[in-house]
Amino acid sequence: MDDRVTRIRESEKKSHIETYTKKKLYSSDSWLSKPIKTVCEVGKIFSNYERIRILDLGAGVGRNSIYLAEQFKDRECLIDCVDLLDVAIDKLNQNAVEHGVNGCINGIVKSIEDFSIEPEAYNLIMAVSALEHVDSKNSFIAKLEEIKQGIKSDGIVLLVLNSEVREINVDTYEELEPQFELNLPTDEIQELLDDAFVNWEVIKKCINAQEYDIPREKITSRLSSNVITYVVKK
Repeated sequence: MDDRVTRIRESEKKSHIETYTKKKLYSSDSWLSKPIKTVCEVGKIFSNYERIRILDLGAGVGRNSIYLAEQFKDRECLIDCVDLLDVAIDKLNQNAVEHGVNGCINGIVKSIEDFSIEPEAYNLIMAVSALEHVDSKNSFIAKLEEIKQGIKSDGIVLLVLNSEVREINVDTYEELEPQFELNLPTDEIQELLDDAFVNWEVIKKCINAQEYDIPREKITSRLSSNVITYVVKK
């Protein structure tokens, strides 16, 4: 791992720990306040399934996986939740107990690059603001192939990625190094996704410009990016 990736991951760890320790899932003013809209939409597709297996890459403290577990807790449901930070998985497990879904949640402390996806194992694989944190473009392409192979027939892939990320210090307007290991042009990411999932049914595909403030150690960074939402069915 090169020095840049190591530096970014150390900074990410500090900012995420601050959020995870100070903000409560589904009851704060942070991005943990609710699951993303697309996850809620896709969850409805599986409403009639008697059993479902899900993989959440970059699961964090369970913003999306806890929500889905609550929807499917009355049936056979297992959600593998992968995150690089042990503090995130510890908090995820606590949240699962608090929400009564610990029997559905399997927390795994591992980087996305190092986690091997079992072939044809999952009905749904999701990675929300996660794949842009792999260590290289080659790792990104390889993980897309793994994701593709890991989906069962009629299964769904749900990806949300930041592209063309910029960060500035809100007080000084100084340009900061974006805390994203992979910061590719929007068009390039779209092309890589289309190439990986050629001939799959497109359920949702859109780009939205976003801007928000995020803590970075002793400063606050204003982050802007193009957010790509990409949902396809095998």
